[in-house]
Amino acid sequence: MKFLILLRHGIAEDKSPGMTDADRALTAEGRHKMKDIARALAEIFPDAEVIDSSPLVRALQTAEAVAAAYRHLRVEQSDALKPAGTLPEVRALISGIDREFAILTGHEPNMTEIMMDLTGVRGPLSLKKGGFYGVRMEGTPTLEWMVPPRIGRAI
Repeated sequence: MKFLILLRHGIAEDKSPGMTDADRALTAEGRHKMKDIARALAEIFPDAEVIDSSPLVRALQTAEAVAAAYRHLRVEQSDALKPAGTLPEVRALISGIDREFAILTGHEPNMTEIMMDLTGVRGPLSLKKGGFYGVRMEGTPTLEWMVPPRIGRAI
C-alpha cells in the first residue's frame, strides 16, 4: 500500500523585474503559515517516510518546513514536480518511490492534475497555497481527503 500527500507550496513572492519564476521565495507570511501547516501535517500524517519536491525555491522552502516538522526527513528534488513536469514523469517518480508514505511538494495546477490523473476524480478543484490532497494508492487510487490551508493551520 502507498499513500501520497500532494502539497502545494506556500505563499510566495510576486514576480518582479529581474527575478526568474524559479527564484521566487516564500514570503514571511508564507513561511509562518507553512510552519503551522507542516506541524498539522506531521500530526495527521505521522508516518511520512520521504519528501520529494520541485526544485523551485518556493516549493523547496515549503518541503523544508515540512521536513523540519517531522525532524527525520530529508528533502529530495525532482524535476518531475516542476511546473513544466509531465504526468508520465510524475507517474515514473511515484512508481520509483519505495516507501509507503510519501509527500510530493509542487505547484498548481500540477498537484490537482496529478490527483485527477491518479484517481479519476473530475471537477473544478484546485489547491490554495499550502493546501494538500491525501491519495490512497492501494487498489484503485482514491482521493481520501483535501485539506485547504486554513484547515491545515487550525489542526
